Amino acid sequence: MMMLRSLVARPKNPRPGISRMGYAAMKKLDILMVVLATAFVACKEQAKPVTTHAAAVVFVVGSDARIFTAKGESKAVKGAILHEADKVQTGKKSQVDLLLPNDILIRIDQNSTVEMKEFRLGEGGIQTDRLMLQKGTVFAKVAKLDKKSAFAIQTPTIVAGVRGTQFMTEADESGQGKVAVIEGKVAVESAKTGKTEEVTEGEQVQLNDTGNLVESKMDEATAAKTNALSAVAKIKEQDLQNFQNILGDQQKLLDKAGGADKLKGMMDDSDKRIQDQKDMTKEKVEGLKGQTDTKIQDMKASTEGKVQQSTEKVDTMKTDTQKKIDSMKGGGSVEDAKKKQEELFKKFP
Repeated sequence: MMMLRSLVARPKNPRPGISRMGYAAMKKLDILMVVLATAFVACKEQAKPVTTHAAAVVFVVGSDARIFTAKGESKAVKGAILHEADKVQTGKKSQVDLLLPNDILIRIDQNSTVEMKEFRLGEGGIQTDRLMLQKGTVFAKVAKLDKKSAFAIQTPTIVAGVRGTQFMTEADESGQGKVAVIEGKVAVESAKTGKTEEVTEGEQVQLNDTGNLVESKMDEATAAKTNALSAVAKIKEQDLQNFQNILGDQQKLLDKAGGADKLKGMMDDSDKRIQDQKDMTKEKVEGLKGQTDTKIQDMKASTEGKVQQSTEKVDTMKTDTQKKIDSMKGGGSVEDAKKKQEELFKKFP
């Protein structure tokens, strides 16, 4: 009876011809395959990591414009590439125009300092850009961005965010900010109060003494300045395309390197190897120069010795020749021969 119950309690083997232990092992294998497949799908669906992008200098006016990077300071020139955390500084009568991905054009006016605070690029081309205007004036033409992308210009007192518009942002020496819009809408936030005002075409907004935003119609001076700076929007289409291609190539390098920091690290390593090679070459040249100088000195000493020997030989030959001449004249010198001749002449009246 006990044996019968045990037989009844045992589940039927669903795969005849396979032992119960083998069947259990196959079930474990099936479960493992399901887990691995789930993990593979999860990895495949994982979001692409956020990386950085670059900006290109498309135009420079004047001679007093500088770029500051982690590697140091350099003159701003057409074609220069800027990365996140780089800084542009302009002096009197100097301007710098920048191109960012998605056809964002920036004009940095004279006497301005701007940091590339944030250049981020995520999955699906989601772009997040933020410029820090420490002082001076910046004009921006932002093409229509998708809903997940954003562009902002920040000063010490305000933040101006847009998705598609043309506007000017100013920050005076004390950091007080001002925004003027010639096309579209700009959301301006006070850093002090956290309140936001929407500024539309033909309007401007700035902070008052209490840190509140004061919106008004654009005054004539601001309108004239904004319209003058808007010339950045009139760059030739072919020039824009060329610089877009440059940014595309730069983006491939950034994606391959894993971001601006790693790319800079690779560039620094490359520069270091080049510098090491230059130093080695310089040492070899200095060594060869030293060897050459030594050989020249040896040759000079040898030549001087030979000249001295030749001089001594010539002096000896002159002495020997003089002796022979004297001997041929009777053993006396030329002066003696003259005296003898004078004595002979005296004997004859």
